[in-house]
Amino acid sequence: MPIKQSGKRLRVPWRKKLDENDLPLTLPVYMAYCTVAGALRSFNRVGTKTIVTLVTTDDFYFPVFAEAARFFASQIWDGQRFHGNILQWTDKNFRHEAEALRDERAILFASPSYQIQEDDLLLSDAVVPLRPRTIRHAETALRRAQLPITDENVELLLTEPWSRLSRAFQDRRHPLQAIQRLRSLPKSIPPEVPRAEVSPPAAGPTLADMHGYGSLIEWGYDLAQDISDFKTGIITWSDVDNGVLISGPPGVGKTMFATALANTCAVPLIYGSASRWQEAGALDEHLKAMRASFSEAKEKAPSILFIDEIDVFGARGERDRNSAYMRSVITALLQLLDGFERREGVVVVGACNYPDLLDSAIKRSGRLDRHIAVTLPDAASRRSILKLHSGVTMCSADFELFDLATQGFTGADIERLVRDARRAARRQSETLDADHIIRHLRPLIKLPETYVHALAVHEAGHALVSHEIGYAKVADIRISRWRVDGEYRALGIVEYDVDADRPRTKTFFENAIAVCLGGIAAEIEVFGSFSQGAAGDEAADLNRATELATAMEGAFGMGHTLSVEKFSPDAFGTMRTSNPELRREIHNVLAKELERAKSIIRLQRAAHEALVTRLVDVDQLSAVEVADIIRKHRRPPVSLAKPERRAAT
Repeated sequence: MPIKQSGKRLRVPWRKKLDENDLPLTLPVYMAYCTVAGALRSFNRVGTKTIVTLVTTDDFYFPVFAEAARFFASQIWDGQRFHGNILQWTDKNFRHEAEALRDERAILFASPSYQIQEDDLLLSDAVVPLRPRTIRHAETALRRAQLPITDENVELLLTEPWSRLSRAFQDRRHPLQAIQRLRSLPKSIPPEVPRAEVSPPAAGPTLADMHGYGSLIEWGYDLAQDISDFKTGIITWSDVDNGVLISGPPGVGKTMFATALANTCAVPLIYGSASRWQEAGALDEHLKAMRASFSEAKEKAPSILFIDEIDVFGARGERDRNSAYMRSVITALLQLLDGFERREGVVVVGACNYPDLLDSAIKRSGRLDRHIAVTLPDAASRRSILKLHSGVTMCSADFELFDLATQGFTGADIERLVRDARRAARRQSETLDADHIIRHLRPLIKLPETYVHALAVHEAGHALVSHEIGYAKVADIRISRWRVDGEYRALGIVEYDVDADRPRTKTFFENAIAVCLGGIAAEIEVFGSFSQGAAGDEAADLNRATELATAMEGAFGMGHTLSVEKFSPDAFGTMRTSNPELRREIHNVLAKELERAKSIIRLQRAAHEALVTRLVDVDQLSAVEVADIIRKHRRPPVSLAKPERRAAT
């Protein structure tokens, strides 16, 4: 919630911890509130007087957004003078206009079909696009409602119409009940739009179509708002974030993101490439080609100049036969980025695979000082990328196969998958559907029921130990019934919500080790031994526990000696090999925590069996379900304290 501070811009709600008592909003209204607050962040100052028009997309429902806008306005504007001027342009009349002018404050929504007139522009201080809901908004809303942040819940909040969300989530109903009711009813089928009324497709993707880019999407929307404010004269170019460096593995879609960013910002995109500039010829021609791209971007300003493969420039400190040549090129690039004549109106987006190879001067303030890494897309993002390229919607069972078979895929990999599936459908004179895509996935092997049961035993052991020793709240447990043929990967996972502010003491690390060994302990108690999958890989349980014990004993001074070595995980193996005493102490720590984990499993065997049974049935448990099962089946620990003697009477 905005804090009353004179003249200070306030943070948008998803970047600030809000007071729950001051936000009597349902979950969908809170999501809409995030979008409204993000669009109006330039006016997010206490006491601001403004009349602003928000241009909506098809992802809009006035009752929800009106309540969200009314709450936003009540926090920013003087509530005693504000009379609720939240309107749609189609419903506005002269009385409403007079009230808005009297109060000097109003928020008006314009639907995509409404043509904004000149009189509307004269009345409005600014016309701002209202962005659709995003994954970040859904995750924030789930976190605020204390609901599990799962792919299914996020997808539900992003795909259900606002009207259904509004009816399901009510103040009198717990949010979890609302989600369960939405899932129990069939999805609404939108009425078919007559072909003559279908609007032509956009020239290219926008940020709303991009998935798996994390904070880069939020930065893109902020940039679009800044450029819009710059065009209307609200801010100067010095307030615009005019440079960013994007890094990530090949195929994650850095070039596509630049195209979507330019489309969202409604500005031209000028494509430049370090290798393309170098192809121009000798040094003079190379520099001339580079300057030509910057000049074109400046002529079309405001614009976005995308520089691909910027890490090809390297660093000026390199010493080889091309070092003099590259120093001249890098120096010229630095002058173009922030030389005597600043690049007014030009946003430079640099993309690379290896940011560490880039000269540090390019990443200094005023140049490409903001660096955002793009990782491989997660399961929810891969589903969205599939929908973008194919238009195919899968059922839950198909999605499970798709998620497993495409783990580690980039956006380009999924695009190639869709292209191959579409070609096969075309050869068979069929319309592309989920079956064509499933047939082109990597071969999957269904696991036998005994193997699935063993996975459940292992993962339930982790969750139970973590719950009992108070290490962290279990956020999610998942197991898979399929594996990719010929590929090794984890088939079960437990996600924890660890308090970042908790002191990292010896007890903390011992608890972390015990949780790592919880799966092994459960296997030993149930089967008499543990399987090979618990060790060997660097991410395996026993390996992680060994690394934690090495850090505690050899680097943090929390073990048998205060004498420590520099914290360097790469050197931990050498430390254990060269120091038999350290290796013996690490073994003692692991043995002690394994025994503690085994004793917890023995004491709470009923709770563990209940978790295993439920996990085998549904493959996934949320934090609420885990806590509820343990609470119902938990056996209270036996107190070893001596009872007090009663006085004789």
